[in-house]
Amino acid sequence: MARPKKKNPIGRPTKYRKEYAQMAKVVIEDSGLSIVKLAKLFNVDRNTIYKWFQDVPEFLSTVETARDFYDGIKIHKSLVKRAVGFAYNETTREAGEDGELRTMKKVRKYFPPDVSAIKHWQVNRHPEKWRDRQETAVLFDEPLVDIVRKLRNEKK
Repeated sequence: MARPKKKNPIGRPTKYRKEYAQMAKVVIEDSGLSIVKLAKLFNVDRNTIYKWFQDVPEFLSTVETARDFYDGIKIHKSLVKRAVGFAYNETTREAGEDGELRTMKKVRKYFPPDVSAIKHWQVNRHPEKWRDRQETAVLFDEPLVDIVRKLRNEKK
């Protein structure tokens, strides 16, 4: 005779809350948080995060979507900026005698294009044209087997 299923599972109740999926989405899209840092955010071990991935498909899909967003859009935009160069405003502030921060100067600075970023962009955008690997074809007038035989005979 089959045993009836228990209504209450054995073990500690999960710490997972429905709002964790939205919280994870926001912090991962914003800063690309790793699984370890996500675990610290929720005050759990990283293995607990992996367990939540198994138990809560919505949590897993939300985290994957957020990581894809961060990797695909934010990193892409940053790479493009580094490849073409960009300008930014820098403000220098110093504390006055009263302890208040005061703006001393504002300067527009230019960050020149980065050669590594350009190379990375080209290799991934047009690999057939820019990849590091070169293919070389070696042509023989006679079959390779005959060449190997001649070399062996020369050694004797």
